[in-house]
Amino acid sequence: MIVYRKAVISDFDAIHRLNYETFVEEIPQHPPNSERRLIDRFHEENTYWIGEVNGEVVAMCALRGKRPFSLEQKGVRIPEGEWLEIRLLAVTKPYRRNRTFAGLMRAVIEDATDRHIDGIVISGTTREQLLYHRFGFVPFADPIGSEEARYVPMMLTRDAFYESKSATTLRPKSLLAGPVECSERVRARLSKQPRPHRSKETGRLLEAVQQKLSERVKLPNIYTLLGSGTVANDAVAPRLEGHGVILNAGEFGERLIEHARRVDRSFDVIRVGQDGKWDVSQLDRIAPDWVWTVHCETSLGILIDLGPLHSWNGVIAIDAISTVGTFDYDYSFADYVTFSSGKALRNAPGLAFVAMKERAEALRDVPRYLDLSLYKPIAFTQSEPLLAAMAVSLDELTDAEVASHEEKMVALINSLHENGLCIEVSPTQSSGIITIPVPCGQSSMELGRQLSYQGYLVQYESDYLKRANVIQVSTMGWTTPRMMRDVGSYIAQWIQQKTATSKSDGSLIHENLDVPRDEPFVRGASN
Repeated sequence: MIVYRKAVISDFDAIHRLNYETFVEEIPQHPPNSERRLIDRFHEENTYWIGEVNGEVVAMCALRGKRPFSLEQKGVRIPEGEWLEIRLLAVTKPYRRNRTFAGLMRAVIEDATDRHIDGIVISGTTREQLLYHRFGFVPFADPIGSEEARYVPMMLTRDAFYESKSATTLRPKSLLAGPVECSERVRARLSKQPRPHRSKETGRLLEAVQQKLSERVKLPNIYTLLGSGTVANDAVAPRLEGHGVILNAGEFGERLIEHARRVDRSFDVIRVGQDGKWDVSQLDRIAPDWVWTVHCETSLGILIDLGPLHSWNGVIAIDAISTVGTFDYDYSFADYVTFSSGKALRNAPGLAFVAMKERAEALRDVPRYLDLSLYKPIAFTQSEPLLAAMAVSLDELTDAEVASHEEKMVALINSLHENGLCIEVSPTQSSGIITIPVPCGQSSMELGRQLSYQGYLVQYESDYLKRANVIQVSTMGWTTPRMMRDVGSYIAQWIQQKTATSKSDGSLIHENLDVPRDEPFVRGASN
């Protein structure tokens, strides 16, 4: 695989050589020299981004923010705003593929975003105008340069890059547990003008959505709030009366504890092992009035064993935010089940659901928004586009799609193993999300960023993930077994490359250059 990163001093010789090969030997912009090195005149002001394979620089570009830009020195007027200039875009011939260019552009766009600028400008060779256009570049001045080295001043904003023609296939795919990759039909429905939330049409729409959700979780009463799963749990917490028990396996169990504390609930905590098992005898000893647990401890990617609760005689509340939609489960034994729109139900974030065995009774000592008895069916302003998109996503969520999560998770785990990364998999591994540890001495943040350049968004930026030095990959959106195999291969290769020595036997897997829809291009940008 190609690894994209900012260059350091030890990379400069390779950069000067690639600069020479491209802008002296291939594009005749500079006279040859015996050293076969070309040091850019703005070298001291440049930030270089490079792509390397097994220590070899195969792609590069330079970012420069100091004005006047080289384009301005050639008489080109730059549009108003804060810009960076890309210069010296060069890729060795074996790696001249759209995917290589996309990786560099993702890295550059992220760098530009971190600097809070409007976009980037570039001198794009006239031979590759189609390539630049597909990635969102637009001309803003007449062509410049000689007939042998003719270039067009072009600009690119972040939004233009992610909305470009190539973005439909080369933008990073979401392998997050939220927001997930939504279908085109869902995205199209979200873009329509909202209907009044008090209209009969919206009322019928909500009723249809809640009926489908009721059938999925096997509970008769569904309440729909605007917000995330957090607000659904906030609505449940004050309904848990008496002394309770919270099952805790990690980060999201801790969040239930925080919910309960904020409404002054009395409870004990039962620890859950990383195999999802817990000491049922403690439940008999404590004899609580209620039990609250997550079904999937998302921070670990494991399922908590709910079996002992099926026949337990007490109030049961379940946070099923990371399970509803990843596999079929009968929650009819529970009194409360919470979940949300932006995960395995494959809609945009913004709808929170509380499923209940009985109808909600009025609570006078909670904020009005959390009193579920007021939702008959719509209590306050509701998002009709989110409801309409929810109806579309539920139509798309067939039994086969739900069952596919297991297939995709197996494909990911097998790919990791086949590419030499053996991770320990819990017997209660969730089919919706997996946690992958990064070896000591390596950085989960670096791996997460690298995967984004490769075209995959995974979870790595949450504080609890950074502390544990792990990344997470989710199957919850519109993902495929092939995506899972590919990302598993990338992860394994990256970790192997980081741990390989100069005495490696060369067994690392190289990037397949014959990827579908990955067309070649000829040259880079002017220097």
